Amino acid sequence: MKDFLFAVPTFLITVAGAFAIPQNFGGNFFGATFQPKDINEDFTEQLLAAEIWQGGDLPRSWKTIPSLDGNEVKLLTVNPMIFGERPSAVFANTEKGRLQSIAALYLDAGHFFGYQTGNSNDAVKTLQRDFKKRYTHLEKALADTLGDRADDGPDDTTIGRTALLRNTYQDYRLGNLTLRFSAIENHSVSLIILRTEDISEDYLDGGTAMLDKRQRRKQLLSNVHKDASGNVTIGGIPMFRQGLRPYCAVSTLGMATHYLGLRMSTDALAAGARFRNTGSAKGSKVLDLYRAAAEEAAASVQRGGSFDFKRAKKYLEKGFPVVVWRRYSSERNLFHSAAANGKALPEANASDRATWPTSKTDPGHASVVTGFNEKTGEVIFMESWGDHARDKRMHIEELEATSYAVFYFKV
Repeated sequence: MKDFLFAVPTFLITVAGAFAIPQNFGGNFFGATFQPKDINEDFTEQLLAAEIWQGGDLPRSWKTIPSLDGNEVKLLTVNPMIFGERPSAVFANTEKGRLQSIAALYLDAGHFFGYQTGNSNDAVKTLQRDFKKRYTHLEKALADTLGDRADDGPDDTTIGRTALLRNTYQDYRLGNLTLRFSAIENHSVSLIILRTEDISEDYLDGGTAMLDKRQRRKQLLSNVHKDASGNVTIGGIPMFRQGLRPYCAVSTLGMATHYLGLRMSTDALAAGARFRNTGSAKGSKVLDLYRAAAEEAAASVQRGGSFDFKRAKKYLEKGFPVVVWRRYSSERNLFHSAAANGKALPEANASDRATWPTSKTDPGHASVVTGFNEKTGEVIFMESWGDHARDKRMHIEELEATSYAVFYFKV
């Protein structure tokens, strides 16, 4: 699936804990607008210091990033050394002023390979060799350093209900902190520092897990809003930025399932889909991923061949989002985006229909349908490109004509 926006790569660390760790670590901070500067200082001791975990200030300068669940995510404006290696990004996650975790991304395949359309096989193979070399070094060097530095560990911690998404982490303990190390072959190397007391062993949000199905459905129904103009919309669906990565199907899945209570990141989901580090989604197990993610969220998903408004309406009215894979056109996208800002869509006449992308040669993309307006004959949807890509609109019949796979989630 193609990325169509000049967005930027984002880092999405997964941690299942007593608190909902924000999944949207994004923002325009890796592109031309901002790039953390490499420095030779070592921040290890500063990030482990008891003071910052007791409400003290974080070291150096951080930029705030929009996040989920009312949390605040901050990106360190420099890339220092941490445990002897330099990460590509460092994030601090807080809730109501309480530091929840510090996450360091050392290597990420989605960022490393980006979207490789048009690149030769030789270029991709060179990237694959470079990635493997970097991964091998980081896996050993960090494991050795963590083993020497920690009081105890490593202990393997397995999280996940399904075979596809079950992951094993190496947990090291240092005082009241746990250093959770993750090295996923062909995918990523990361480290998250958090309080040992905050650790859980499930991807499902603790508050969600405590509810029975009736309570969950009632909660989701409360997110549905209807206004006098005829708009019916679901609130509370988060934004996962896919950045310059072929992750639109994964990001939209993450958005829908996070809303249902799953606390898995785009990167963790992509690892489950077995992306092959070729700069595209070809060969990945995305359909299997959708079924597994729904199961991890204690929900279900049904797949359809094309968008069926009558069917989708029943789900949306109950607070269940619908993910649609469709053919994309940059020309049509201009109309959909303008409609989000109040401009009327072109009349769906024969001339307009002739511009709809319905050919198999048109690029594929994924969107989350979040509402509809029967009076105007429109669906309301969002893209995995940032908050500016919310509340876009298109004719119902256009989505029915351009879609080729639809996923209906429910509890």
